[in-house]
Amino acid sequence: MMIEKLKKDKIVAIFRNVPFEELLPQVDLLVENGIRIMEVTLDSPSALSSLYELKKRYDQDIHLGAGTVMRSEDVARVNDIGAEFIISPHIDIEVIKATKELGLTSIPGAFSPTEIATAHQYGADMIKVFPASTLGAEYVKNLKGPFSSIPFMATGGINEHNAKEFLESGYTSLGVGSSLTSVKDGDLIAFKQKVKAFTNLQLQ
Repeated sequence: MMIEKLKKDKIVAIFRNVPFEELLPQVDLLVENGIRIMEVTLDSPSALSSLYELKKRYDQDIHLGAGTVMRSEDVARVNDIGAEFIISPHIDIEVIKATKELGLTSIPGAFSPTEIATAHQYGADMIKVFPASTLGAEYVKNLKGPFSSIPFMATGGINEHNAKEFLESGYTSLGVGSSLTSVKDGDLIAFKQKVKAFTNLQLQ
């Protein structure tokens, strides 16, 4: 079950606007180092073809999701490709419904208690608190009072320096974007160092 995998592995690598030729070596390094849950945002150029090629290349070696999903019709498209989870920056009830109808894991973005309750009511499996760094790591401790049964993913501003703090505060998992996957000048050595930093976090 995807939600259990998210709880266990904790880290979701987010690829936004990463050209496919740069994405492949990064995914290779992620898989080699034990990070196997990945999200490609649909606002990226050639997002659907990237998802297709990743699924074709890695199949069961990775768990692939679509991010920045804003329309219910996009849920069907990425389901056909083989995506396992759907992430949005906001709450769209039709997106949540379409996700659940297709048996995929729903992770909409929410900010306030009202938004969190609404998303959960319509079937969200996990709530993406976004932007997490703006709210701070402590925010989830307050949420865990009335929403103790809901798992939360912190996304927005998460990096290798603050990731441990967010996990220790009560977040179930972390969505990590540009701080990990924006590789400057193809510097895969620096990328591998960051990957290892996050891998070590998961083992503590």
